[in-house]
Order: sequence, then C-alpha cells, then structure tokens
Amino acid sequence: MSALLLSLGQLAYADNSDTGLSEQIRQLKSEALDLNRDLTLLEQELLYASPQTNVFVSVDVGTPIRLVDINLTIDGNHVAYHFYNDQEFQALTKGGIQRLYSGNLTSGHHVLSAVINGYDPQGKDYQKTTSYSFTKGAGRKMIEMQVRDDLNNHQHKFEFHEWNQQ
Repeated sequence: MSALLLSLGQLAYADNSDTGLSEQIRQLKSEALDLNRDLTLLEQELLYASPQTNVFVSVDVGTPIRLVDINLTIDGNHVAYHFYNDQEFQALTKGGIQRLYSGNLTSGHHVLSAVINGYDPQGKDYQKTTSYSFTKGAGRKMIEMQVRDDLNNHQHKFEFHEWNQQ
C-alpha cells in the first residue's frame, strides 16, 4: 500500500512529457489491479476458509494382517495416536472407516507420516512407516490412508486418497 502511495507521489512530480506520464499511469493501474487481486484472494481465504483437515484410516475387508496401533505426525508434529482393540479392528475389517485426526492446518505443503505396528499372518510383530505429501488449499482436506494387504510380502502397503471440499 505504501508503495502505491509513493508511486502516486512520484507521479505528481513526474516529468510533464505525455509519454512518460502515460506509461507511469499504466504502470500504476497495473500495480493497483495486482494489489486488488491479492487483497480479494486474501479476503476470500479469510472469510471463507475452512482450515480443517481430516485423516481417515481403512483396511482391506477380511485382512489376515492385524493392526495394533498407529502414530500420526504432520510436518514433524505428533497429532494422533490410536490403539485398536479387537472390536475396533473387526469393524475396520468389515468395511469401517475411522477418523484418526481432525485439526486445522494452514494452506500450503504438508507431510503426513504414520508409524503402524501390527502382526503379520504368522503372528510376528512388525512396524512399518509411511509418508505422504499433500497440498492444503483454502477448503477442507480429507485424506484416507488405506491399509491394504500385500500378500506377496505378508505385510501392509499403504494407499492414500484425497478429497477437497470448497
């Protein structure tokens, strides 16, 4: 804003040549339009933004692999932990979905990391870490982390799906 006022002040003392003055007026108009666009975008984000982000967990139906717990971090900050009792895990294996995290994130780039502990089909403990990068816009962001069977390796693999809401 101060740059615009300074430019207007310079315009008052500018050269009286028509071409120089016309070019300065065009430049000021362009700067004013850019400033107006930036202010409108900021206003839209402030008035209508929903910074809420949700992370959901689902598993393959009837999976032979057992989830024990999940630790979730976003941008290096611990945001959620859940230990699955037998009933909760059974609900997930029957097609259920669990909201693991619900919180506010700023617009921009973020990295989600999950550490999953569980048992493979032979009953052996294992721990697996996965990361996922996403960009948060002005609307709500919903991310589903699907824990899928990788029967060749007798462990889980992870697939992520995103939904944006305006």
